[in-house]
Amino acid sequence: MNFDDIKKEMDDSVANQNVDLSQIEWGKVGRNPVEKIRSNMKSEIITQLVAILIFMIYPILLAMPAFSEAIYYIFMFITSLMTMAYVLKLTFFLKRTSRFSLNTKDALQHFVYEAKLTLEVYKSFVIAGSLLLPVPVFALLAGFKLSGDVLLFEKWFLLDVSQLDLILLIVGYIAVAFIFYFITVGWTKMLYGKYLALLEQVLSDLEP
Repeated sequence: MNFDDIKKEMDDSVANQNVDLSQIEWGKVGRNPVEKIRSNMKSEIITQLVAILIFMIYPILLAMPAFSEAIYYIFMFITSLMTMAYVLKLTFFLKRTSRFSLNTKDALQHFVYEAKLTLEVYKSFVIAGSLLLPVPVFALLAGFKLSGDVLLFEKWFLLDVSQLDLILLIVGYIAVAFIFYFITVGWTKMLYGKYLALLEQVLSDLEP
């Protein structure tokens, strides 16, 4: 069942249902979870934009070989484009929910649906980014290290290595990709997971 089916089923189940949610006790979370999710998204937009700026100017502050710097900028540019797409998605979500009125059950269900849809886009971005980020990371870590008379990163990138080194490179690449993925997913759960779970619990409690 996709999100559209879920949304239709939820809308049908609460048609013409007016439930005042403004007086609900939100428990230990402290703030209204809807406001908290929106606040976290605003903070994340700023964080993502600052991160892009830092990564783009980093080679200016830390000298890199020309080949490594070129590859670094290519991969970081692609990653930045994907990041900007996600930032725009967050911005559109915040705009759509800027006049959100937490006074009916169907309005709350719509907010949860939109939030989950936005985070699904984020998961796709994380998977793609996890496959790209190890390359610029290797470029930074390798620096000016040489393997013979050739830059170590250049040999890695062009796969001009022995069979054993190639296996180690693939294993290291996959390991770094998984680390990026799990750190980002964990960060997302920390920012949004408990608040979405609370909203879903509220919806469950309101079921007849």
